[in-house]
Amino acid sequence: MAEFDKKAATWDDDPARVDRAEVIADSLAEALDLSKIKTAMEYGSGTGLLSFALRNRLSNIVLIDESSQMIEMVKKKCVTMNVTNFTPLEYNLLKQPMPENKFDLIYILLTLHHIEDTGDLLNKFYQLLNPGGYLAIIDLEKEDGSFHEHNTHFHNGFDRDYIESKLIESKLVPTRYEVCYELERDYDKEKQKYPLFLLLSQKKS
Repeated sequence: MAEFDKKAATWDDDPARVDRAEVIADSLAEALDLSKIKTAMEYGSGTGLLSFALRNRLSNIVLIDESSQMIEMVKKKCVTMNVTNFTPLEYNLLKQPMPENKFDLIYILLTLHHIEDTGDLLNKFYQLLNPGGYLAIIDLEKEDGSFHEHNTHFHNGFDRDYIESKLIESKLVPTRYEVCYELERDYDKEKQKYPLFLLLSQKKS
């Protein structure tokens, strides 16, 4: 997490990240009736840009990240912006005991491709969801590795069939898939576009 600790203080300085969070928040609000969500969790929250974009649409949000500095930034922003419906936690679901909280919605933005054992994390999300609760995954569609400039990462985005099969293995039922945003980066002196998908699944029982 040292990489993200170093980036925390300036993470929000990129206007493209702020814009992305707003657009994805709107997509999530269109896909789900957020007024019925009583408890929500963002996993891999970073500085909480997506949650801050949702703060007036969700009544209670737990923000979890294993980067201490990212969580510190969330706490500072809550004070500055007078946000009182957030609970920021430095936590790692894959290494620490399962929390007792249960949620109606869990959402995860551009974090899953950093996780080696996606099945393990999805199983934990299933356990943390209330019956009828939703998991929203927002991540990269399958790409050639150039998004991270061919540095080692566990997944170069995800093929739809693959990620839906992992959800089904974890007893989560896919309900909706759409491209919700398109990232653009300079690569090899050219602009390259990377679509982000929004994949909803539900815990039926």
